[in-house]
Formats: sequence, structure tokens, C-alpha cells
Amino acid sequence: MPPVIALIGKPDSGKTTLLEKLIPELRHRGYRIGTIKHHVHTFEMDKPGKDTWRHKQAGASTVALSSPTGLGIIRDVNEDLTIEELVGRYYGDIDLVIAEGYKRLGLPKVEVFRSALHGEPLPDRDDTWVAMVSDTAGPTDIPCFSLDDVVGLADFLETRFIKPFPKQKTSLLVNGQPVYLNSFVESFLRQAIAGMTCSLKGCQNPQEIIISIRQATTE
Repeated sequence: MPPVIALIGKPDSGKTTLLEKLIPELRHRGYRIGTIKHHVHTFEMDKPGKDTWRHKQAGASTVALSSPTGLGIIRDVNEDLTIEELVGRYYGDIDLVIAEGYKRLGLPKVEVFRSALHGEPLPDRDDTWVAMVSDTAGPTDIPCFSLDDVVGLADFLETRFIKPFPKQKTSLLVNGQPVYLNSFVESFLRQAIAGMTCSLKGCQNPQEIIISIRQATTE
């Protein structure tokens, strides 16, 4: 999986505003960036009256809006998917995933703090905090960046999280959880699957292969 960090902070601290500046800076460096916005309330995204909304209201479990420039999918779930399952399923080609929220998970965290709006940063800081972005002097035991130092923050994320974790060519997800593949297993699976796929008609030059196997369950 690509590395995942959590961007956290109190309400209106400027997390989304920071992301709007940080994403273009990292893209300018040649990286593909993914984001996840965690929402604890009932899911609402599609606009009432639109065709896809009407499909969903009619009872479709999965609705997709596809165009030459983008793809949007709305799908029913029975529970909040784990960050590992989300990233493993949908972010395989991404260099860094930035999740807005998830402050209770053990993800590396970058906190955004504005002293003009809040008296103090989030309580109970632990060793998952890797950096602070603030309009005032922050703690001395982790790197701190000003709200305008997007380049400095990008340098930190690039050095700490992107460059040390080159993407594997093969990933495996079992029951929604990513499975670590050592170099031998990764190479074996990739070569075996690619070799068998190339022998099929019309599959002589595969650039990406996705296999989904669902085992039948018995009561």
C-alpha cells in the first residue's frame, strides 16, 4: 500500500485550505496524491433529482458516473470501511494518501493549529504526531511549519514518507486487508499471473491486471 498520513486539527483550523496548497506542490514534483475525507454521519454526495440519484433511490446498490475525464462511484456499505481496505482497493497507483480526520487511528499525524481560533492544540498528543503546522511556535520534539510553508511541509513528507516507500508492482488484498508480500512472493505472483494472462487471446501486452476472487460461503 502507499503510505498514509492523517491531517488532523480542531474545526476550522484550516486543514482543507492547507490541502488545497499542498496537493499542487506535491503534484508539481511528479507525485500522485490521494485524499480521504472521513465523515461520521450519514453518507450524502449525490444531488437530488440527478440521474444517478434517481438510480440510487430506485434501489441500485452501486451507481457509477463515468466520463472521459473522471469516474465517480456510490456504493452501499454495511459498516465504515477501514483505512487499509479503502487504500488497498482504490489507491494502488498513488504515491501518498492524505486522510483528513482519523485522529483516533494509529496513523502518522500532522496537526494543523491556529492560535487565533483555538486556545491550544489537540490534547493527548502521542508519538503518532510527526509534525505540526501552526501560526505560532509549536512543540520542540517534532518538526513545525508555518501555515504558509507549504514547500517545507512537502519536503518533509517527500523525505519521510514518499521516497522511502517505493510502490510495489503487485499488491494483495484478502478479506479487505492488505497482505505484505516479500520480494520473492511479489515477483513470483507478478510473473506467474502476467505469464498466464499473456497466453489469453487479446491479452498479449497487459499494463495492469486486476483479479477479484470471491469464495462461495456455506451456512
